[in-house]
Amino acid sequence: MDELEQSKFVWATASGPEQADSVILGVPDEGGSHADRHGVSQAPARIREVSCQREGFSRLGSLSVAVPRPADLGKRIYDMGDVAKENLARTVEELARQGKVPVTIGGDHSITAEALLGVDRALGDVSVVYFDAHPDFICSSRNYYGSVVCDINLYQAIDFAHSVEVGIRCAEPEELANLRQAKLRTITPNELVAGGVKAALETIRRRVGERVYISVDADVVDPSFAPGVSSPVPGGLTSGEMLYLLSELSTMNVVGLDVMEVCPPYDIQDMTSHLAARMIVEGVPVRKKTRNKN
Repeated sequence: MDELEQSKFVWATASGPEQADSVILGVPDEGGSHADRHGVSQAPARIREVSCQREGFSRLGSLSVAVPRPADLGKRIYDMGDVAKENLARTVEELARQGKVPVTIGGDHSITAEALLGVDRALGDVSVVYFDAHPDFICSSRNYYGSVVCDINLYQAIDFAHSVEVGIRCAEPEELANLRQAKLRTITPNELVAGGVKAALETIRRRVGERVYISVDADVVDPSFAPGVSSPVPGGLTSGEMLYLLSELSTMNVVGLDVMEVCPPYDIQDMTSHLAARMIVEGVPVRKKTRNKN
């Protein structure tokens, strides 16, 4: 592992952004968080560090990475390092216009609104698959981690009629009312258990449009698998269910991916950071697709 640059994601296999299909951006910011637990700004550095420790291996003097399936050998990723939150939308817009898939590591979930603003400016209609224990659909307060879905509802290109929230199990009354009014489809963990993960996947596939943005709040996963989050809620997805869904969704026309709300100070043996690194691996699309603005 001495051969690795520890500040970079081990999966960054492209030599530069020009050769990459997907580009990783860290945003070490938690200015939009109201959680009692602090420390999500540490996540980009910790996820990268853990990826270097556990996502790669040395054999006979050579360094390699552990691929989840043969097709993933074609994933070409470049790690641009960290970006300030106020510069994220512009950076994502530039990458999306170049046909790259921006992969953002937070930080708190309000960062997603900035990433999607960049996607909104660059592309046509985009469906959002939003993995979270919470709907994040507060409209009475704005520009924080609990208002993300309300904030992105203002973007012209975000198509709620073809979007879905997965893992929702802890909602405020205002959020439930907003979900009903927006007719935003939700898949709860109970629904996933009752119908099975494959049925949930088919629901997502039928719902979404041509272009898909995937946003992951790590608290969508049950705390027994992901204890290091800012707002843990029991009864979430298993790590296997989460990775399966991301793996299958990665075969679609994914135009952006983010993983948010990992909180290293509350993690146990880096379980959540390790899972986040693996979620990025599974969620990054396998092959480059053409993305033209409508």
